[in-house]
Amino acid sequence: MQIPLPELDKKAIYLDQFMFSMIYNVKNEGNLPKGHEAFAKEVYALLRRCVLLQQVFLPHSDIHHDETTVFHSPIDLRGLYEFFGGDVSLMDSRDVELLQDIQFAKAFFDDKEPDVSLGLDEIADSRRNEWLPDMHVGVRADYSQFADHIRSVRGEVHDALKHLADTWIEKKATFEGVLESESSAIGPTKEQAFAKWFEEVSNPDPSDPMALFESSGRPIFREYQELCHLLEDRGVEEDQHLVAIMKFWNWERQREIPHQKISSYLFAAVARRVVMGEKKIVDRGLVNDVRTISTYAPYLDALFVDKRCAALLKEDPLRTELEYKARIFSLNDPDEFLGYLREIEGGTPDETREYAAMIYGID
Repeated sequence: MQIPLPELDKKAIYLDQFMFSMIYNVKNEGNLPKGHEAFAKEVYALLRRCVLLQQVFLPHSDIHHDETTVFHSPIDLRGLYEFFGGDVSLMDSRDVELLQDIQFAKAFFDDKEPDVSLGLDEIADSRRNEWLPDMHVGVRADYSQFADHIRSVRGEVHDALKHLADTWIEKKATFEGVLESESSAIGPTKEQAFAKWFEEVSNPDPSDPMALFESSGRPIFREYQELCHLLEDRGVEEDQHLVAIMKFWNWERQREIPHQKISSYLFAAVARRVVMGEKKIVDRGLVNDVRTISTYAPYLDALFVDKRCAALLKEDPLRTELEYKARIFSLNDPDEFLGYLREIEGGTPDETREYAAMIYGID
């Protein structure tokens, strides 16, 4: 006998790596952040309850996967967030960026206003509104061979960001100046990335058999391919593709693409803090924090992020000029997040609550 279960519309709450690590430590009786021990235990219980009540899922992304790979217990942590959060993944961050870029490209090539869809279903696993299975089967995959490379890349990015911060200080950069610099650099940066890719494939390193394979996965090449497909569909001759693409990359409205706009504003806000003397704001996690917010905030219901980025988003002009769907939470105000979860838990429909109690054994 089959009984139809109530339809669901789960909220998507993105937890940064710190939060998943904290949940891991609650579950395994590890060290909890000082001053937030009670919060950690309560948020663990509330989140799991909201997930089992079918009101919430905690999606995981490629950013989580990379950060988990360098965690001290990567296999266990990956298994925990897949099981604990409902095992729903998001489209990789670079694919989300490409999705938005292509939506703007269609507008540019067709001489129309951009029509950007920011619905959750655009980027989330199609299983997000399914009832959770009463069993969970996981694969304890080991990605440790990638850990050194991830650490190396993160170190290089951090070094480049520190150099940029020194430049901001030297030039006494302003928010407005950095915002304009970030926005106006979109086209030239893509052109440089494409030129570098072209050089790689034209003159591959003979000592590195993986060089061509790695070049084929470059984000700039994938974007170039997708843009070429758009132009083919519009009857543009192949020898005109690169010219048209370069014009699109230098289009003034590139700065309106959601991921471009949010990241530009965040880096301008970081620059303002650096020039004011804040030294700790530029750390190894900053770039991933900015990428998480700029990529996923337009689509998800809530993000729990690093305190510094949450604070930046409350400053003007970010507070008034950025538009995104997600509510932003952090340890700056943990009670606000607990209140949000209690509200979700309390709003569970009675019928859904009854079935969840029968299936998952919760009160």
